[in-house]
Amino acid sequence: MANFEQIALLQKGVEEWNDWRIQNLAVRPDLSGANLSGISLEFVNFSRANLADANLEGSDLRNANLRNACLDRANLRLADLIEANLQEALLQQTCLQGADLYKTVLCGANFDGANLSQAIVRRANLEKASLKAIDGSKADFLQANLMRTRFDLANLQNANFEGSNLIEACLDGANLLDANLRKANLCRASLLEANLQGASLQGALLKGTVLADGSVAGG
Repeated sequence: MANFEQIALLQKGVEEWNDWRIQNLAVRPDLSGANLSGISLEFVNFSRANLADANLEGSDLRNANLRNACLDRANLRLADLIEANLQEALLQQTCLQGADLYKTVLCGANFDGANLSQAIVRRANLEKASLKAIDGSKADFLQANLMRTRFDLANLQNANFEGSNLIEACLDGANLLDANLRKANLCRASLLEANLQGASLQGALLKGTVLADGSVAGG
C-alpha cells in the first residue's frame, strides 16, 4: 500500500523529492499502486523504491534512477525511459508496450512475463537481464547489448535485433518469426527449438551457436 505522505511529497516536484531521498537514505519509498501517470519525473531518484502495480503510463522518466526498484506489474505503457538506470530492477509482468528505452541501463533486470511489444530498446544495455516469456513482438533492439540475456520462450515476432550483441544469449523456444537478426553477433548463443521461419540472419555471426535443431554452427 502506497505511503500517502510520500506521494504528496513527490507531487511537490522532483527536486524536493530528491532532496528528501538524500536526507533519508535508509528509507525505501513505498509508491506501490500509486497513480503517477503522465507526470514529469525526469531525473527522479526512485532507487530501491517499491513501485509494484503503480500506474506510470506515459510518464517522463528520462534519466531517472530506478536501480534496484520494484516495478512488478506496473503500467509503463508509452513511458519515456531514455537513458534511465534500471539496473537490477524487477519488472516481472510489467507493461512496457511502446515505451522508449533508448540507451537505458537494464543490466541484470528481470522482465519475465513483461509486455515489451513495440518498445524501443535501441542501444540499451541488457547484459545478463532476464526476459523469459516476454511479449517482444515488433520491439526494436537495434544495436542493443544483449550479452548473456535470457529470452527463453519469448515472443519476438517481427522484432528487430540488427547489429545487436547476443553473445551467449539464450533464445531457446523463442518465436523469432520474421525477426531481423542481420549483422547480429550470436556467437555461442542458444536457439534450441526456436522458430526462425522468415527470420533474416544475413551477416550474422554464428560461430558456436546452438541452432534450432540442436546442431552447433561452425563446428
